[in-house]
Amino acid sequence: MTPWTAPWARGEAARAAWSAWTRGDIEASARLASASGHEHLLLLTDLVSGRYASALSRYATLREARYRWLAALDEPFAYALLHLDRVEEAFDHVSRRRGERHVPPDLALRRDRPLTVEARSTVTLPFRDHPLAPYLPAVEGVIDGRRTLIHLDTGGTYLVMGTERAASLGIASVPNGRHNHGVVRTPSRFGIARELELDGAVLTNVPVDILPTFTGSSDLVIMGTNVLQRFRATVDHPGARLTLAPRGTDAARPDGVRIPFYLWQDHFMFARGGYGARRDLTFFIDSGLVHVFQTDDGGPPRQAATFADKTQYRSWGIPRRDITAPFLHAAHPVSLGPLEQPGHLLATTPTRRAPWSSFGGIRIHGLLSHAFLSEYAWTLDFDSHEYTFHGLV
Repeated sequence: MTPWTAPWARGEAARAAWSAWTRGDIEASARLASASGHEHLLLLTDLVSGRYASALSRYATLREARYRWLAALDEPFAYALLHLDRVEEAFDHVSRRRGERHVPPDLALRRDRPLTVEARSTVTLPFRDHPLAPYLPAVEGVIDGRRTLIHLDTGGTYLVMGTERAASLGIASVPNGRHNHGVVRTPSRFGIARELELDGAVLTNVPVDILPTFTGSSDLVIMGTNVLQRFRATVDHPGARLTLAPRGTDAARPDGVRIPFYLWQDHFMFARGGYGARRDLTFFIDSGLVHVFQTDDGGPPRQAATFADKTQYRSWGIPRRDITAPFLHAAHPVSLGPLEQPGHLLATTPTRRAPWSSFGGIRIHGLLSHAFLSEYAWTLDFDSHEYTFHGLV
């Protein structure tokens, strides 16, 4: 059901607020929802903006009012609790609303073994050599006593790895439904690593998504958004390093270009961008997107900056005739906020509809990859929900 026809979106003001939500204009959506007293949508705009306590308060108000469509907000409410590390409350909420036998296995394990983080000072991890390092930077960490290369991927959750790798690290796991790996839908398992050490930063009871598709050349260990979320993280591509500062640090925020980002569910970061004259696209920020092509100009292989299905590219204004191959040369610059880069490759999904086409009704126009982000050092501040791009080259 599309947001503007949802039964809780009656009235012109509510439809306008939902239309802004669908466009990815979260600030306008929140403003319009506030003007019309639309608590349902205000809860969602609070959630994606990191105002989790406010989202929980709105849910409590709607529950007391016996809001007819409360069930549609059960999952966002649970994610707000998880972002606040109130895992046991999230478990109890899902048990109460769905029944204990419908609680996801990962949530049950996270309740029994809660994550902890110890990081008293800033740590800096140099990027390490690996064949995929030019497209997917890696740092060195220690997982359950085993020194391991870990690749940075904002398209992932906490840790992600393959079945054999998890077994070799001694990580026990349970079936956990099906997850997406790119455009592939695959069975998933879930486990918990006892300890992840990143120089002086130590995380215990770290969630691990285990996918059988991480095998062969894809036998990698991924560190995703939810680990970076525990810090003020700076991915410094020109300096070839990852810096992790404690959340709420008093260190001065870097100067640079600040761009708001939003977070759907647990790890899906998205932000506003554009293509050519358009500045109203919404991109899933997926630094782990590795689609590399050998072009016909005789140069080295090149990584695509975006990944989208044909319908998404058509919505950018790209003619149908230009999107018949696995990739195309961008005729116009790709942008993120005010940052703009020409000359990129754009990769096309093999599926008719990408699984990331919508985040809770927000239309996603494609993935933005490392090929774009690698031009900068960028800081992810989950307190302000802003990226700061600095060290521009």
